[in-house]
Amino acid sequence: MATKAKARVRPASMQAAHRHAYLEHWPDGPRTVRVRRVPLSAQQRRWIEQAWAYLDVKKAIDLDVDLTNIYSPTGFEREVNGYIVDYWKRLGIDAFYQEMDPTQGNAVGRFKGSGDGPTVLLCCPVDTHWKGNIADDGLQWGDPMRRDNLRPAQVEGQTVIGLGSMNDKGMAVSIMMAVEALQRAGVPFRGTLNAAILAGGAPAISTGDEPRKNISLCAGAFHALTRGITGDYCLYHKPGHGVSWEEPGMLYFRIRVHGDPSYMGNETNPERPYRVIQDVARILRELDAWYLEYRDKYAAANFPPRISANGVRAGRSDKPNWSPAIAEIFLDMRQGPWMSPMEAKYVFDDAMRGIVGKYPGMRAEWEMYTAMPGGRTDPDNWIIQSAIRGAQTVDGSTSETYETTGGGQTEAGVLRTWGLPTARIAGRDPNPELPGDIAKGFTMSGAYGPNLVKASKTMIHAIVDTLTRSREETGLAY
Repeated sequence: MATKAKARVRPASMQAAHRHAYLEHWPDGPRTVRVRRVPLSAQQRRWIEQAWAYLDVKKAIDLDVDLTNIYSPTGFEREVNGYIVDYWKRLGIDAFYQEMDPTQGNAVGRFKGSGDGPTVLLCCPVDTHWKGNIADDGLQWGDPMRRDNLRPAQVEGQTVIGLGSMNDKGMAVSIMMAVEALQRAGVPFRGTLNAAILAGGAPAISTGDEPRKNISLCAGAFHALTRGITGDYCLYHKPGHGVSWEEPGMLYFRIRVHGDPSYMGNETNPERPYRVIQDVARILRELDAWYLEYRDKYAAANFPPRISANGVRAGRSDKPNWSPAIAEIFLDMRQGPWMSPMEAKYVFDDAMRGIVGKYPGMRAEWEMYTAMPGGRTDPDNWIIQSAIRGAQTVDGSTSETYETTGGGQTEAGVLRTWGLPTARIAGRDPNPELPGDIAKGFTMSGAYGPNLVKASKTMIHAIVDTLTRSREETGLAY
């Protein structure tokens, strides 16, 4: 008997089409994947063990203190990356400072192999999001400022507390130690290692008083890639030693809410003297409610969509009796790895048109002022599988499956868009001794020395596994 053909459902939009294809390829979601076992030779295992033997928790802590104490907010990484270049040069490593402008640049270290192996880019950002003082950072970290956002660094037990000691300085430390250990172990690579500590990674734009307008949003990564510091594969590092293979993109929006300036004592406007402020509150409440719809409609597998309005600018502190003609809302929206910035923008446009239309008399306009792509790498790709095998070796795991650690927006989205299969080394490393005053909130401080070493171990395992093989062995066809 003839069977009835199954109807093919046409997705209603490009976003739905991409999400449909994503789920069609990963019906159960790509959160957990099977681990492909590729055995190491006895010699490869010895090289890894020899390199691991050069790792030291005390050295990790001392290096992290040194880096944390060097002032290096976004756009001012010259000193910290000069320190890293000098450190590598003293070890006999081929290293150089890659200048971007007089105060900003990358630190690059290289191992050139025999020529028939692949090239791996090992990288992380090094700039701090904040400057560590109220004059520049405002009340973002309290008054007085929380100590995890200050310099000089403090050491408590095996934890380094201070401005960016975990993210980003601790990441640079893990790469520095991995590179040093590989040098000391004398591993004879067939491929090439490009290690890059990148400037300008912060997801932020230049402040009004900064004359340089291109110092952030992965500026160091773009500079490195376009100047030949690239690879067949990439190991990108954030705090932790686990492995993930996708992350969202990131959009920033500015909403301008319009009204007529008004005065507190104006008897002609007794009912709504603060219409602009009221409309700001309405928009924020509506966006909070819409977030649930956005999350449920565009979630897929490992990706949970997010949107958050964390900045509001309205009125004047010296004239609180006046209602402003314009108030502004600044928000961050994260789109799926399969969704382009423009596709996500149209989703937001529809939401805002619905909100404005709901309130008669509300006037608002909005624009996207930052757009960064997300991205993913097939988890069956060589570099993902190699990194997973490394992380499992560090954990002593022999499981046939591996669950991704997930991730937020980083340079890895750019690297993947550029065409580099990228394994993000991050996640699964809580600090058991993080002080309570820091643990109660989000922090980029509190680097735990043993965790920095674990990250180095994952990197070393993946690098030896990859760079002591031919390109063909790692799946490259050239």
